[in-house]
Amino acid sequence: ILSLCILLLAYLLVAKEERIVLTPTLLADTELTTSAPSPEYLEQVTRDISNLFLNRHPHNLSYFRENILRLADPTAHGQIEAALMATERRLLATKTSTVYYQTEIFVDPSKLYSEIRGELHTYLGPERVSEERKVYAADWSYRSMRLHLQDFFPIDIDTAKSYTAALTRATESEQ
Repeated sequence: ILSLCILLLAYLLVAKEERIVLTPTLLADTELTTSAPSPEYLEQVTRDISNLFLNRHPHNLSYFRENILRLADPTAHGQIEAALMATERRLLATKTSTVYYQTEIFVDPSKLYSEIRGELHTYLGPERVSEERKVYAADWSYRSMRLHLQDFFPIDIDTAKSYTAALTRATESEQ
């Protein structure tokens, strides 16, 4: 009987699905489950991480680096930090800043993948020196009900899923 009770308790602990309701700084109430982040949550975190990566000025580089690294997957932390430091050195040396105007976000929670489409403006001092349409992708990991950034990178506009997919969410059949 004791063994049966222990097995039953073990099953109940493993089978229980936990939820956390998140509200601060998010556009709407959203929740996380033990299986995957909701499309709304992944969309909002994608929006926030793209702002941290792409709206850069020599005066806010260390602040943005620290906040990006808080979201970094422990297995990718060193690579992400090295890339951020290289970008910081380049922006400081050239006195360059960037502003990214987001126009569309695509998320696929089942694959822990997201894309963001928009316009990247580059400034040298007060002068805008370039303006280009760009798409960036993010790969994520999800453990212990916590979303971690694994990678953030530019992708080719012509092959981006955000161009042909639903505006903000993967379809129900993809999940």
